[in-house]
Amino acid sequence: MLKCIRIHLIFLLVTDFLFRQAVASKENFTGHRLFRVIPLNEQHLEILQKLHYHPPARLKHLDFWTEPVEPMESVYVGVRPDQRIAFERFLFKHKISHQIVFEDLQKVLEEHAIQNQETRLNEEISIYDTFLTFDEAMDWLRRMTTRCGARCSFVNIGRSFEGRNMTLIKVSSASDANPAHGKTRREARGRPAVWIDGGIHAREWIAPATTLYFIDRLILHYDIDPEVKYLVDSYDWFILPFVNPDGYQYSHAKNRLWRKTRSKQSPEAECVGVDANRNFDFHWKSVGYEDDACSYIYPGPRPFSEPETESLSDFILSRNGTWKLFLTLHSYGQLLMSPYGYTTEKPDGYKEMMTAASVARAAIESVYKTDYTIGSASDVLYRTSGTSRDWAAGVARIPYVYTIELRDKGDRGFLLPPKQILPSGIETWEGVKALVLTIEKLEQSRTAGDN
Repeated sequence: MLKCIRIHLIFLLVTDFLFRQAVASKENFTGHRLFRVIPLNEQHLEILQKLHYHPPARLKHLDFWTEPVEPMESVYVGVRPDQRIAFERFLFKHKISHQIVFEDLQKVLEEHAIQNQETRLNEEISIYDTFLTFDEAMDWLRRMTTRCGARCSFVNIGRSFEGRNMTLIKVSSASDANPAHGKTRREARGRPAVWIDGGIHAREWIAPATTLYFIDRLILHYDIDPEVKYLVDSYDWFILPFVNPDGYQYSHAKNRLWRKTRSKQSPEAECVGVDANRNFDFHWKSVGYEDDACSYIYPGPRPFSEPETESLSDFILSRNGTWKLFLTLHSYGQLLMSPYGYTTEKPDGYKEMMTAASVARAAIESVYKTDYTIGSASDVLYRTSGTSRDWAAGVARIPYVYTIELRDKGDRGFLLPPKQILPSGIETWEGVKALVLTIEKLEQSRTAGDN
C-alpha cells in the first residue's frame, strides 16, 4: 500500500515538474488584460470597427476575441501591457463603456492548463474531458479507425506547411443500408456526403474536441442506436478535426492564443501565418480583413496561399456533386450561421437552410438549454470574405452550408474549461443529427414537388 502511494506521489511530482517546464517555455501573457467593451450606439460601433480594421500605430495588433457587430453587444479585446494605457484613454475619450474581464491573462492561461493537465492523471486520456494535442488526437483516431473496421477509413488529404498530415476519418457503411428505410445496395453505394471540420483557427480548441466526439458517436453507437445506424448507412461522413494542424500544435506548445497558420511567406518575413478562414478563393480580400502580415486576420498574399486551404478545397471539389452538407466548427458565440459573410445578400436555398437550422437549434437547446442564434453570417456576426463557408456555397455549390460558433458567449471564451467538452459534444451532436435528418426531409419534399 505504501509503495503504491509513493509511486503515485512520484508520478504527481514528475507531472507537476513537466507541467511547470512546459509553462516556462511558452509565450508569457503576464500583464495582458481582457476587456469587455460595450458600444452603446451606432457611433460607438463605428469607432470600434475602425479601431479593429484600421487601428492607429499606438494600438496596432489589439487582439479582438469578438468583433464589433451591434450596439449593446459586448466586444472582447485582449490588450498588451504596453498598450493598456493608450487603449483605456481611447475608450475614455470616446465615452465607450468597458470593464476588465481578466486582470492578468497569464494567470487564467495557467489555470486553464492545470485543468487540462489534471485530467491526464488517469491511465487513459479521454476525449470527453481533455483537450488533446495534435499527436494525441491522431493516435486516438488511428485506434478508433481500427476499432471501427470496414466502416471507417483514415484519409490523408494533404500536408500542412510544416509537413503534418491533414487527416480525416471517413465513416460509411460498407453493407446494405437500413432496409427499414427502403435503401437498396446500389443506392447505398451512391450515398450523399456530409463534411464536418474544425480547428481552422488554432486557439478554438473546443471545435476539434467536438468533432472527435462526433466520430466517437458515429463509431461506438452504430450497433446500439438505430438513428446513428441509419445516418451511417445513408451518408458518407467525412470529418477533418484539424484544418490547421500546425497552428493547433503551436497553440499547445508555445502560444495558447495563436490563431493563424504557421507559414512563412519568405525566409526574412517578420511575421508568421495567415488567417486560413480568410484565404479561400471566393470574394477574397473584399471585406473583413487586415492587409498586414502581422495581423491575426491577414488573408495571405493570394487566395489558397496556404497548403491547408488548398488541400481542403481540392478534396471537396474532387467529390463535388455528392455533398449535401458542409459544416465548419468554430468558437465562440453560440451561433448557427449560413452564408454569406461577404455580403448581406442571401444564398440560393436560404429559406430551406434556415428551416433546417431552426430544427437544429431546437435540438441543441433541448439538451442543456444552451441558447443559439441563427441567421446568415453577415446578419448575426460580422462581414468577412475568403471564408471556407462562403466558398463552399459560392464555388463548391453545396446546398446546405453552415458555420457553428460553439460555446460560450464570452465568460471564458477561447479558454473554455475541459469539463465543458462533453456537454458541448452532446448538445451539438443532437443538433447535427437533427440538421441532417431535416435536410433529408426537405430534399425529399423538393424532389416530390419537382415530380
